[in-house]
Amino acid sequence: MSDYFGAVIERMRQGERFLVVSHVNPEGDAIGSLLGLALALRSLGKDAVAYLEDPLPGIFEFLPGSETIVHTLDGEAPFDATFAVDCGQMDRLGKNFNKFEGMGPVLNLDHHTTNDNFGELNVVFPDASSTGEVIFDFCKEASIEITTDIAINLYVAIHTDTGSFRYSCTSEAALKKAGELVGRGADPWMISTQVYENHPASKYKLLARVLSTLNIIEMEDAKHLIATLYVTDEMFESTGADKGHADGFVNYARGIEGVEAGVLFRETGPDEYKVSFRSKGDVDVADVALGFGGGGHSHAAGCSVTGELKAVMERVVGALKASLAG
Repeated sequence: MSDYFGAVIERMRQGERFLVVSHVNPEGDAIGSLLGLALALRSLGKDAVAYLEDPLPGIFEFLPGSETIVHTLDGEAPFDATFAVDCGQMDRLGKNFNKFEGMGPVLNLDHHTTNDNFGELNVVFPDASSTGEVIFDFCKEASIEITTDIAINLYVAIHTDTGSFRYSCTSEAALKKAGELVGRGADPWMISTQVYENHPASKYKLLARVLSTLNIIEMEDAKHLIATLYVTDEMFESTGADKGHADGFVNYARGIEGVEAGVLFRETGPDEYKVSFRSKGDVDVADVALGFGGGGHSHAAGCSVTGELKAVMERVVGALKASLAG
């Protein structure tokens, strides 16, 4: 393992002030990895600033260290280096972040198969279930004690990115690491309750609106189905839901009998949509997302596409059809 982390550990030991950042629209792995690493650096006496360009989803406010996350870098002094976690492309770290001139060299720690190695140093493990696993291994290799607070964050990262240990990325290694994190103080019941059973009523009102958009498309060979859902700004406004409340809705599309690929289109701006893909295995959605400038994993990926909603949906569904036909 030192062959992979050695240069990053050396850079960490040489520096005193670090920025830790993850992607826009952050979810459990991004946030858990961000906070787990920031807390690990602080435990060594380092000055570590945790930055997210977008707001923290409310369900993750219970995470230790979440109150220290900042959303602006205005006035920040230069950093010795920046750790980018759970992000495959530099631009996904945010427009404002990419304008910041004091980030220093970027140290890229990730698990996405489509990571383009944008860092000065890159440690990418596509076989890892989550970036939380990568941060776990980094802490072990760097001889950083995994405290209860670090354990809670890394458990959330692994737990959410494996879909509560249901997804195909759930490996023996992931389960062993999760078990060790439980042994170090991560409480599975408390965490599951906070993440999955602590949502406002507005989320379920939004879900009802989104499910009403369900469309099931049959392939010409009748062997596969594609299911689509969409969510607009008007739906968020009328239900009072936050943007992060739509996270995971795409799984309702994939969960339908006979559906091979589920897609959720979420409006993010005028004629701009975030597209989330989920596959049961017969189509590599990371490859489809890559065609639109995105990326991810074979079973779960995403991208952003511009255009009118109907046209965007037709383009994306067309690409999925072509991939399934091939």
